[in-house]
Amino acid sequence: MMTEADFRASLAEQGFESPVEAVRDPNFATTEHSHEFTASALILAGKITVVAATGTFTCGPGDTFTLASGIPHHEEYGPEGARFLFSKRVP
Repeated sequence: MMTEADFRASLAEQGFESPVEAVRDPNFATTEHSHEFTASALILAGKITVVAATGTFTCGPGDTFTLASGIPHHEEYGPEGARFLFSKRVP
């Protein structure tokens, strides 16, 4: 489990932008998309499932994930929604 302070320090070391907090509604799902940046997130509350060409994973509070640029994916949020810190690194 990663703390917010550790996550922020790790982002800075890896060249990511300062994170912003995001909130998603319960049972919300995005359509498939990709980003022109590498994304990294720390889940603060709730759950997120990322369904990507490279695999599916679910994260809860204290979990982190990084998704490389250009990977097609969509996100599904649990019955409580989700609150998370999000950052990006442009290649």
